[in-house]
Amino acid sequence: MSAAPLAGPSLPVLGGKVVLTALRESDVERMVEACSTDDAHRFLETPWPYQRSDAEFFIREFAPGGWRGEHDERVWAIRERVSGPLAGVIGLREDEREVGFWLHPDAMGRGLMTDALRTLVGHAEGCLVWAEVHWNCYEGNITSMRVAKAAGFTYLGLEESTTAPDPARASGRERQHHAVITSGGDVEGALPWPDLA
Repeated sequence: MSAAPLAGPSLPVLGGKVVLTALRESDVERMVEACSTDDAHRFLETPWPYQRSDAEFFIREFAPGGWRGEHDERVWAIRERVSGPLAGVIGLREDEREVGFWLHPDAMGRGLMTDALRTLVGHAEGCLVWAEVHWNCYEGNITSMRVAKAAGFTYLGLEESTTAPDPARASGRERQHHAVITSGGDVEGALPWPDLA
């Protein structure tokens, strides 16, 4: 296999607690661990059961393809330092103006994802010139809801999911929470965030 660097962001994006970089070959094992959890099964759109080949495809083909313009999603690795291990992944889908993310279990509970989301939203506004960024999660994903709320997103409510049912997935994926963050002004249809205690 070639040792050439994978296509990705040319420079790290620095947050307060995290740095967003390109994915690396060395991230495969951490990705498999993160995407094989019960929460990944319940809440993520990743393949299930998650295999090493899925992580290799994502890192070698899918993520670089977005940076080469082959599809609409740009993906960053979340790390606590440039040379550090993979803490998670965050991506922006251009067509939907939407953000998606996950963390490795051992990176949770330290505010890393909230910082990554705030950092990337700022990147979207400053570099991608987006007026708004959307977020959604399946019903029951309280952790993701807390992150979106802490990052300043405005809650829009709970709606029927537009994702086709997947028989390999657990139940409870029928409805999704939605929120948005904008570059300024009031958000039409804003609702109070549900109790996330």
